[in-house]
Amino acid sequence: MRHINTRFVDDLLHGELAYFLTQVKNNRTKLSLEIRNGYINIYYKGGNLLKITQKRTGYSFFFDAKYCRHKNGQSFDLLNNLPDDAQSYKKHFSLMMQEMDQWFEEHAKPERDYQHQLLVNNPEIVDIEYQIGRRMRLDMLMFFEGRLLIVENKYGTGAIGGKAGVAEHYKDICEVLQDAKLLDELQDSVSYISQAKYALGLTNTVIDRKDIKKVEILFLLANYNPNSQSLQNEVAKMNGAVPASILLPESDQTKIDLTQA
Repeated sequence: MRHINTRFVDDLLHGELAYFLTQVKNNRTKLSLEIRNGYINIYYKGGNLLKITQKRTGYSFFFDAKYCRHKNGQSFDLLNNLPDDAQSYKKHFSLMMQEMDQWFEEHAKPERDYQHQLLVNNPEIVDIEYQIGRRMRLDMLMFFEGRLLIVENKYGTGAIGGKAGVAEHYKDICEVLQDAKLLDELQDSVSYISQAKYALGLTNTVIDRKDIKKVEILFLLANYNPNSQSLQNEVAKMNGAVPASILLPESDQTKIDLTQA
């Protein structure tokens, strides 16, 4: 279940972590802060920039120094051996983003950037990269007019069939949603995340469990051919109990219009 306690929230607002929250608020087009189970992730252009984990006393910090492997090793050596304290990560926060910029130039991840732009332009998105144990990861959770939408993203022209295809994903998500315990945890997480983000000034909406009237699935297939026979074949296999819809935006369309689904 995704949740952080009041001490964590207070330290982000007024304490030793306030710098990081301020950076997110001042650069919402590139940075996002996501609530996890006792820790937060700060994403930069869709990549995981910084993980901050609450300990019994204080916090631990993690930046993946793989993002520095493109140079002569100096930045890697520096950022791979930072002291585990807030001041060190404040001091090197801009450098970390610079290293990620160059890494993204060498290892383009357009699907990550597209998902981040969805997050920027759709305040209804509650969370991204929601992990359900070791079973699966949901791309996004979105709340709209009483509906909790499990959103699966596909970007580009990749295959939509097979083990990673639309029908198989639909089947897997249906199995999760039909597990009462997992569904309860999912809905509780949505409520806790919204409360934490509201307290941090990252959203204007608080979602209560009772606000969730139904759960549905949305497949967001950016830049796909709506007349694709492969897509029609996948849809024909989707015979589960959970309502699902498909949205086919252009690759530069980052505002989700559910009326077009």
